[in-house]
Parts: sequence; structure tokens; C-alpha cells
Amino acid sequence: MPDLLTYDEDKAFTLMDDAATVNAIVRRVPAERLRATRFGEWSAVDLLGHLTDVAEVFAERVRRSLEEDTPTLEAIPEGTVGGSHRDAIDRSKRLLRAHQRIVAYLRQPGAAERPAIHSEWGRVNAGHVAAYQADHSKAHVAELAAAFPPA
Repeated sequence: MPDLLTYDEDKAFTLMDDAATVNAIVRRVPAERLRATRFGEWSAVDLLGHLTDVAEVFAERVRRSLEEDTPTLEAIPEGTVGGSHRDAIDRSKRLLRAHQRIVAYLRQPGAAERPAIHSEWGRVNAGHVAAYQADHSKAHVAELAAAFPPA
């Protein structure tokens, strides 16, 4: 069992701040520049796609932790990313919705303690899942923000 991460108000703010930062980036940076800017093997659009896809998976994991009796959560396949044809503004909106769902789910009393079994991590809880997503998001959004600072 891993050391469980703690979901708190700071993690909730991270989720919402990251979604706002991504929204600002995709609205001020031309799509061509997002497709051309690289982060290793991924373009910025690929990175946005990854961030959004993972956020949606984690929002669903938190929901399942609240609604099911100790659900089993499968690991996400490594390197899952679509092509650079993705619409960055759509991705930004989807990221916001996923992060809003996570924050809303965890406002319920006792929600963060709801258990789940992760196929790689073992026994975790909804708070750990949400905090992991906040940390994951923060790392990727910091990369994006550094590459596309406000004018």
C-alpha cells in the first residue's frame, strides 16, 4: 500500500487553478503554435489531450469510489495520447469539467475516505485518487505555463 496522499483545500485549488491556466493558454496561443511546441515526444496539444484524458479517468475513479463498495480501479495504459488534430479549446473545457466533478464529489462529508483498490497501488481512497490527479495536473500545467507565459 502506498503512502496515501491527502486531499485538502489546496488540492482543490490546484485542480481549479490548473484548469483556468490551461483555458488561458489555449485561448491566447494559436493552435499552430500549440501543435508545433514539443515536450519530448508530445506536442502541447498531445500534452493537453493526455492531461484531459487522465483527468476524466480520475474523476470517474473518484465517482466510483463514492458510489461503489470498494471498486477495483485499473491502471491507465502508458503513453495513451491521441493525435495533434485535437481541439485544444474543447480539451480545456473537458479538463475544467473533470476537475469540477472531482472537487464537487469530495465536498461530501467522508468522501475522501471512501476506499478503492487500485491494480498497481493497492488499497487507496478517493482523497488519494484526487490528490494524485492534482499533483499530476500541476506538473504538466507548470510545463505548459513555462512554455506559454502571458504576454
